[in-house]
Amino acid sequence: MDFNKLLEGKKISKYKLSKESGVPYSTICDISTGKSVLLKCSAETVIRIAHVLNMKVEDLVGEIAYPENEKSTPKKKAKTEIVKSDKKTEDKKKDKTAKTGKKEKQIVEENKITKTSDNDRKVREEKSLPNDPIKKGYLDRKKEREEAYKNYCEDLQNKIKEMGELNFLVSYLKNNEVSILFNLNRKKESKYLLALVDDLCVKYNFPLCKEYDEIREYNE
Repeated sequence: MDFNKLLEGKKISKYKLSKESGVPYSTICDISTGKSVLLKCSAETVIRIAHVLNMKVEDLVGEIAYPENEKSTPKKKAKTEIVKSDKKTEDKKKDKTAKTGKKEKQIVEENKITKTSDNDRKVREEKSLPNDPIKKGYLDRKKEREEAYKNYCEDLQNKIKEMGELNFLVSYLKNNEVSILFNLNRKKESKYLLALVDDLCVKYNFPLCKEYDEIREYNE
């Protein structure tokens, strides 16, 4: 089914879809005419359209992946090509899963090293801490910030479990919390949230949001 027939079936106009999703009308028109391919649109665009159409992202992409007006190949050949495509997709997913597993193990090991290093540093700071109220106040505030960051990270992980990965991605892209945290000078939280968003975009084959390039390149 092509995009226009999908909209007809949902009884929604391009204008209404643009207004309710926040996706520019010109973008909706480009998708409907084939000038823009939905699979190559940003994750935010695909997610917003799927949300208004009350569809899962994968179902939306699947609906328009093979237009009905293609008559260049017989049905048997088309089925064979689809099976081959599915096999390639499955192989890619397995490879991506393996890479993700390695990445997660590496992150766990790096976190262990970082925690050990942080604990050693804290012990040294506490031992060398003089009876200076200013320095003590600074370390107390630093400890509070670190605790707040830890709680924020744990809260995000819990929200992913409660909301589901795609709903979490939709919500946080729609609210633009990555930029909000960054502008509030909560840069560690912003970077952590962006890492989660990027990982989910990669997992579901969405392009990364280019508007966050500056945050990705930021180093404290």
